[in-house]
Amino acid sequence: MSKKRKKVLVAGATGYIGGGVLEVLHGQGFWVRTLCRDKNRLRNTNWCDDIFMGHATQPDTLKGLCEDIDVVFSSIGIHSFNRHPTFWDVDYQANLNIFEAAKASGVKHFIFVSVLHASEMARLSPLAKARDQVAQTIMHSGMDYNIFAPTGFFNDAQEFLDAAKKKGVIRLFGDGSSIYNPLSALDFGEEVARVIKEPLLRNTVRPVGGCEKFSNQQMAELVFKILGQEPHIKSIPIWILTLWALALRPFNYNAYALVKFFEFTARTPDMTGEAIGHRHVEAFLRNLANGMSLVEADRALGSWNESRLPIDAKG
Repeated sequence: MSKKRKKVLVAGATGYIGGGVLEVLHGQGFWVRTLCRDKNRLRNTNWCDDIFMGHATQPDTLKGLCEDIDVVFSSIGIHSFNRHPTFWDVDYQANLNIFEAAKASGVKHFIFVSVLHASEMARLSPLAKARDQVAQTIMHSGMDYNIFAPTGFFNDAQEFLDAAKKKGVIRLFGDGSSIYNPLSALDFGEEVARVIKEPLLRNTVRPVGGCEKFSNQQMAELVFKILGQEPHIKSIPIWILTLWALALRPFNYNAYALVKFFEFTARTPDMTGEAIGHRHVEAFLRNLANGMSLVEADRALGSWNESRLPIDAKG
């Protein structure tokens, strides 16, 4: 990196993914501005050189957001069964508002988090369609870009752990055979830092994931193993998801979109991406089971070199 610190805007810094990116960028010496509505939700306000208070869904609050910024990163999105705001309000329009602010300020590089198999999934899932349309807009803008299409993140595995703890049962969509390789937010943050520093890595769309592959069935079994419980796993047939989505659509579009997302992943045998991570999900889940928070569980996996060690070697 040149002597002049690159200035990066992180949108989505209060979430698991953006928070990991913020932590890594700060640690690597970048100048970082965050966009947020509530700075108390940031991991550490001291990691931000500037905090811009605004609402991504309200473009009139974004004036000056990208002033003097070199690179914009956005992971803004919702995964909620609540009716409002919709995926089109957030995953689509909010990200376009940020992109327009970046373009108006002359930003040269935009990094966006899409979803795996977005173009194929767009025919089935409105969630994927919303993010894919943003990605297409960025790619055809003339601006340098990196579109990441993650297979899933460690915080998704936390949902399995919570279900096993609270209900004693994990329910899988389909037969649980779909394979994926979940990714740590900190590993992802290191890759984001790398593409910022290395121009030859730009203008790509990359499916990415962690260093280990699991089926949903294997992940559920791992969770029960960590908790020391007998596995209690149930499958929800795909045809039930199809009917469920049809029933939800007239009343709750967000719920409909999420169920169609789950339906696609359940129907797709291979949901893996390029292995860019080095942290192990089993160690992460054990940290959670021992009472650590999501952020603490990720951070406790150590630095890049430490995280490459086998789990048994870490003690």
